[in-house]
Amino acid sequence: MDKSPDSHSDSELKSLLDELARSSRILRVFSHMDQTDPEVSNASHHVLKTLKSREPTHAADLAQVLGIGTAAMSRHLAELEQSGLVDRRPSQIDARRHVLWVTEAGCERLEFRDRLRLERMRQVLPDWDSSRMASVAHALGELNDTMIRGIQSQRADQFGTEQSTTGNNAENTDLG
Repeated sequence: MDKSPDSHSDSELKSLLDELARSSRILRVFSHMDQTDPEVSNASHHVLKTLKSREPTHAADLAQVLGIGTAAMSRHLAELEQSGLVDRRPSQIDARRHVLWVTEAGCERLEFRDRLRLERMRQVLPDWDSSRMASVAHALGELNDTMIRGIQSQRADQFGTEQSTTGNNAENTDLG
């Protein structure tokens, strides 16, 4: 049975927020351990990974999915293009826009970094069984989806507009 929003105690919500903040910091440290390429920041790597899952796409669409501004997206894309990891091609539908693709070098970089992270996680979680890992992943997925829907709803209320729901943003959005 679902609780109403008012029935959650302040201490329950505070504990959840504290653990999420702690997880965010730990993930940031974990991510910096992977920093094998000084030319590409961790944030730009996340843009690259998101682009790969949504390609081909436009910069503005990618920025919206990631919840970042177009100026920040431009900086990330410039870094990725300069490193040869992303290619920009004219759109066949609208000549004023460009479509983004991950290059072969970008795909190789993603595969390398994913293997590195998987191995690091295996080393960190040797005592976790598959059931426990699946349960935690499922709970985090539900929490992320719920939080994204809440954020989108609050933004829609704040700006008086419906937020774009292109694709399944609840599954593909990272606002962190």
